[in-house]
Amino acid sequence: MQPPMGGGAAAPGNLASPGLRIVGGLIDTVILLVVFLISDAIFRGTHYLAGLVNLILLLGYFGYFLSTRGQTVGMMVFGFKVRDVATGQYPSLGKAALRGFIWWLEVAFTVCIIGAIGWLWQLWDPQRQAIHDKVAGTIVTTS
Repeated sequence: MQPPMGGGAAAPGNLASPGLRIVGGLIDTVILLVVFLISDAIFRGTHYLAGLVNLILLLGYFGYFLSTRGQTVGMMVFGFKVRDVATGQYPSLGKAALRGFIWWLEVAFTVCIIGAIGWLWQLWDPQRQAIHDKVAGTIVTTS
């Protein structure tokens, strides 16, 4: 159930800490990597099928949790919520899945500077938005 909020973004004092967001993201990364390893073991030898299943699991994880609860398991630890910038509500299933997909690309590319910049962007952005937030039109708040 979505919270009864008005439109517009949260006040800057209500935005989540970038450092704690990164820790929450690392929690989600570990969870997803374990799920992906299990999926890869089940579909061993069929890398394309395992990759497709992993993509569906990734989109389902972010799509479900962000659109219904406004938070992933990693965000639950800190009580953070993802909000649509325009409405203040939890993101739609499509926006949540898009945000998760871009987030995962940033994780995958963290070994190079492009992914790291995507994650670290929130450190100097006035709305504390990482690149995946900007693409999906979301912010992360403390409530």
